[in-house]
Amino acid sequence: MLISTAATCKKEPGHRGIGESERKRPTFSGSGLNVSAAPVLRFSGSARPNSRTASAGAGFTLLELAVVLFIIGLLVAAMAPRLGDVSGARLEATAKRLAAVVRYVSGEAALRNQPYRLNYDLDKQRYWVTKLVVTQESAEFRNDLTPLSRPVQLPSTITFADVQAPGVGRISMGQVYTHFLPHGYADPTIIHLRDQRSHTVTVLIPPLTGEARIYEGYVDGFSLEAKDQR
Repeated sequence: MLISTAATCKKEPGHRGIGESERKRPTFSGSGLNVSAAPVLRFSGSARPNSRTASAGAGFTLLELAVVLFIIGLLVAAMAPRLGDVSGARLEATAKRLAAVVRYVSGEAALRNQPYRLNYDLDKQRYWVTKLVVTQESAEFRNDLTPLSRPVQLPSTITFADVQAPGVGRISMGQVYTHFLPHGYADPTIIHLRDQRSHTVTVLIPPLTGEARIYEGYVDGFSLEAKDQR
């Protein structure tokens, strides 16, 4: 025989749920068995950072700023000499590259039995190689197309201070050149290179050997009084 028992709904006093109407949690009882709804967890409030603590750690104290400035000053003082060394190394490298071109041109003139010319443009701060081309109509110096003869632009921090060559003397603007003849003779030329720190290097092209020499400082004439040869 099937007996059905109606369930009654009771409200437990003293318990409050979550919701806008603050309804009480109901329980169901029947046949001596009490079934209650699942308990509801309630949080008192979301975690909020302490505004005083956050504001206190957001900035630097005067002592911390002083320490940072002191460290920056030490780094600048340590890097300053190295910057000077970099500038001097660039000046020396530029002089050595020019000396290498001089050796190349002197060797090409002797090897090909053909006059060559090393041109300097003191306004545009560059130099390049040309060779004498003789035709039935004319004889003129034309650009050499080999890789080592291409125009070379001086670095932005280095300039021609002046160039001294036969027939023109010492000039600091315009164009001047050095001739290299097949039998080994070259126009005696003195080239002064200068960087932004006013350091000067002298590249000297002697008339016979065709082997450029580099001197520290400003060498005036072929007296070669400078003893610090590179």
